Amino acid sequence: MHKMIMPTGSTVRLTATAGPQTGVHRWAVQVHGVGATAATPARLVYGSQIGGQDREQRIDIPAQDIDCRLEVRGQHALDGGEWRDDRLTVLDDTPSQLDIGFFNPARAGAHANDVLLSFAFAHPHPQT
Repeated sequence: MHKMIMPTGSTVRLTATAGPQTGVHRWAVQVHGVGATAATPARLVYGSQIGGQDREQRIDIPAQDIDCRLEVRGQHALDGGEWRDDRLTVLDDTPSQLDIGFFNPARAGAHANDVLLSFAFAHPHPQT
């Protein structure tokens, strides 16, 4: 899991892209208030399966009235319908853009950006 801060008033455009030979993965992003406890429900939850014929997805995360923490997860499908966590790698981290790649570390020929989540911040975010 990767965590980052989304400052009050920022908006985020999230683009998820899967390579042509990556298999089925799923991603999830939860938006929590910075001071939220584990028992506090997420303010927003996004996620989807990606791969195969579905190789690009976009969502807009609206501005929040408090600083928030984004929690990002990625998983890949196993035979039998189970899911296993992917390896996440920060590929680019600038004040206006964060790119996180994820992949199945057990797959021969896997690349750090088999699935790429690109977060474009309308306002600069602090370095993670």
